[in-house]
Amino acid sequence: MNEQRFQENKENRLSISTPTKNDPTLVCCPKCQSKAVVTLHNNEARLSCPSCGYNQAKLAEHRTFYWGAENPTDSYFGANLWLQTDCVGESLWAFNKRNLEYLEDFVSAKHRQRNPNVDTWMSSSLASRLPKWMKAAKNREQVLKAIAVLKNKI
Repeated sequence: MNEQRFQENKENRLSISTPTKNDPTLVCCPKCQSKAVVTLHNNEARLSCPSCGYNQAKLAEHRTFYWGAENPTDSYFGANLWLQTDCVGESLWAFNKRNLEYLEDFVSAKHRQRNPNVDTWMSSSLASRLPKWMKAAKNREQVLKAIAVLKNKI
């Protein structure tokens, strides 16, 4: 029997939410509501929409997080996240492909192991910040179906 295991890595709530060139944060365009991206270039955050050409830039010095809000947003512009769907009466959301893959690996694993020897052991680890409904084995199938829906939106 092949049992899936999840070994926590050094990914944390700040690293997973930081857009990269290859994996930008996916947001709804504030102008046309199409899929737009937030990227970082040096010390500047940029929001750009390929559909309507909307562009916005600002210094990336300060980030504001609304993850616990009913409608989570990106931390630079406050734009609604593109990757959102309803799941077991809750909102399942992700910043980017890397975040979605992390959630899929975590939820699909029947055995989850945390590593107390890494810096992410305390409450800064991403796994420690996930809601109980997402961690519950009884919701595994529904959460994985919702993740599949979000993967199709990428």
